[in-house]
Amino acid sequence: MTATTELANTVEREELALPAAPDTDALAGATDMRPASETLDVDAELLEMEQSADALRKEGLISSADLERKMAAVESTRKMFRELSPEDRQAIVRRRRELGLQILTRELAGASVVVVGLRLNHTRLRPLFEQWWPYMNRMSLNLQRFGQSTFSRTELSTLETFLEREVTKLEEYVDEVLRVATGYRTQRQQEMAAKSDIIFEPTITRPSIDLEVQAYSRFAVRTLQILTKFDKAMDQFDFMVWNGIRDQSDVNEEVTRFLRKFQPLGLRSYTTHLKLMTTVRGA
Repeated sequence: MTATTELANTVEREELALPAAPDTDALAGATDMRPASETLDVDAELLEMEQSADALRKEGLISSADLERKMAAVESTRKMFRELSPEDRQAIVRRRRELGLQILTRELAGASVVVVGLRLNHTRLRPLFEQWWPYMNRMSLNLQRFGQSTFSRTELSTLETFLEREVTKLEEYVDEVLRVATGYRTQRQQEMAAKSDIIFEPTITRPSIDLEVQAYSRFAVRTLQILTKFDKAMDQFDFMVWNGIRDQSDVNEEVTRFLRKFQPLGLRSYTTHLKLMTTVRGA
């Protein structure tokens, strides 16, 4: 069995909540760390995983033994990924997104949902949505249904506090980014108009995502709103690039910063989803 096949099968086993290899968490995180449109170095991604694991230990979400296991798994994954070709890595990411889309299109019997119209103009946000949100959405429902059966009271309280804090931080961040970008764009546009400069008004006629999704919780809706608000901020960035106000490299840094900030919430939601699925299958 090739390394690629083994990694892809590991991901599939996780979604089905079947027994997996000891380095499951590291493999799952590593395949998700980078949207397909990104070219971040794998070693840098795995370093972030190590830092995330240490943060989870400090939050009380994992034990010291779990931390040591995750660190060892990260090192094992680092070695495995170094031996994979770029094509193999892309195949793993595609498989993870395919599983997410399968979850996205399934309807759950007895689940109370809110149908949300989702439109994301920018392609760089599509992999982020496909790799994280379906699992975040399902996790939020299963946490309500099976959280007390899966976690201790202390673990559940700590987990809920972590999720709420991360969502709130992201909401505050995107609100600020959108406010500043809109204000700066308006100011510069007025200055250009006063000088009778040519002003370009770029639009996106074919959005990257335009569909209706079924959200299972307020948490899921809030994470969608985070994505859509940053997408609106990117509309402002497009205007600035077109009119020479900001350089594309500056915009790329801003987008990468957002992707990195979204990572801890997405990764923790995904691993929580995997653990909850064990209880769901048992029920």
